[in-house]
Formats: sequence, structure tokens, C-alpha cells
Amino acid sequence: MDNYLTPGNNNFILNETHHVQPKYSYHCHDVYEIYYFVSGDADYLVEGREFHLTPHSLILLSPYVLHSVKVNSSESYIRSCIFFRPEELLPERRSFLLSCFPGHSGYEAQQEIFFENTQNFGLENFFRNIAYLSEQPQNMQKQYYPIMLEALLSQIHLMSQVLHPSEIKVSPTDKIGHIISYLNDHIAENITLDTLSNRFYLNKYYLNRAFKKATGTTVMNYVTYKRMVLAKQYILNGDTAYEAAEKVGFSDYSAFFRAYKKVLGHSPSTDKNISFH
Repeated sequence: MDNYLTPGNNNFILNETHHVQPKYSYHCHDVYEIYYFVSGDADYLVEGREFHLTPHSLILLSPYVLHSVKVNSSESYIRSCIFFRPEELLPERRSFLLSCFPGHSGYEAQQEIFFENTQNFGLENFFRNIAYLSEQPQNMQKQYYPIMLEALLSQIHLMSQVLHPSEIKVSPTDKIGHIISYLNDHIAENITLDTLSNRFYLNKYYLNRAFKKATGTTVMNYVTYKRMVLAKQYILNGDTAYEAAEKVGFSDYSAFFRAYKKVLGHSPSTDKNISFH
């Protein structure tokens, strides 16, 4: 079953599948996501950090963070997801409601993004009410959805103050998580397998294999992907494509242009007239 709620730029999905997905396949988006796991046998990967999902577990995802799910069996896999942009929240409450989400620079181990045993906070009722709203006329959705979204975020914010985040495991080695954090913090610098190998005292071929096992992609593909989504954000914020290219570490604009089209599927000019302010 699939329910979609799309007033403006908002999107709500209630989804049930019965298909095994044995491998992680990263993706990211330019919106915030609230992911609520209902049932099934699945694991979730957020930039090298692996979480085993349990009923009523919640994951908070900031924009441009790479994440993926792995479904381990054909058991019914049910989850609810809400996607939203900051401007959908009232300005006077926006910073407060978003403060429970991690920042955009990367996901450090101590940041609280994964919560289990959330049932005592009634989050499922919020998702159930939003699912009901998704079946109502568009004018009703536009009136009630922002109110329901802010109510849900308020409850999550309260929960984050009193419920300790769950312990995580980093897959497959602790160093991969540190490498990803390093890449996020130095994404615009000259990054090569050799420099990473020297910094983390790992054979570069082993490093690349371990990185791909943990993330589903190679180190340099990861770097390119992150640079392109960051460049897109710069362009959406008003930078020219040339300025964005320099900010993400490209001195050769033609190489940047080719990478942008390959990763995002369109040229930088497509994004230059779009604004989310």
C-alpha cells in the first residue's frame, strides 16, 4: 500500500512491501526526512552507520545525507516517511523544531538520529492522522498538514530531550565512520586514495573495498556525489555554477559540468533559477 500527501513541496509516504533488498544503495535528497519503522526485518545505513530497525524506531535525516535501507526477508516491511522543507514551518518556530536534526556537515557518532522504543510518545498516532489526511481533498490537506507537521516535530523534539538515542554499530569497521566524517569535513579539498591511505594507515585497495562494503560505493564516487549535491545547494542559494564549482573543489569547470550532469541528471543551469528561500 502507498499513500502520498503532496501539498506544496511536502511529501508523506506510507509504504508496505514484501520484497527482499539484499544490498544497500545510497541516495539523498534536499529535504528533511522523518522515517518511522513499523514492522519487518530491515537495516538502515546512514553514511557508514548501520542501524538494525525495530518496531517504533525513528530516524531523523537532514538534507543531503546519504542513506539506504536493506530488507533482509520477505516479511512485511512497513514504514512511514515524511519529507519537508524548512520554509513549510512557521518562521518563529522553525529553528526550534529543526534543532533535533543533526547539522549538514556530517553525522558524528554522538549525534542523535536513531531512536528506539518511541511508542510511549505516541508518534504512530501522528503518522496515522497524517495518513488519514492524505486521503482528504487537497484544500483540506493544505490547511491541516502544516499544523500536523509542526505537532509531530514538537513531539519528536520533546522525545529527543528525554529518550536517549540508541547505540549504533559502524559497518564494517570503526575506521570507515571516521573516514566518512573526514570526507564530509574536507569535501572541497584535494582528496585521493593515497592521501586517505596515509592518513588512516590503511592499504588504499583494502580501504576502497571496505568503504564500498560499508556504503555501497567507492570512495571517489562518494566524494563526487557529495560535491555535486553540495554544489547544487550553493547554486540554489544564489551562487553561479562557476562559484559553486570552486567551492566544492573543482578548478576545471568542464570536469565539474560533466560530473554535475552525471550525478544529478541535468546541467547546473537547470537549478540556477530555482530558489527555496
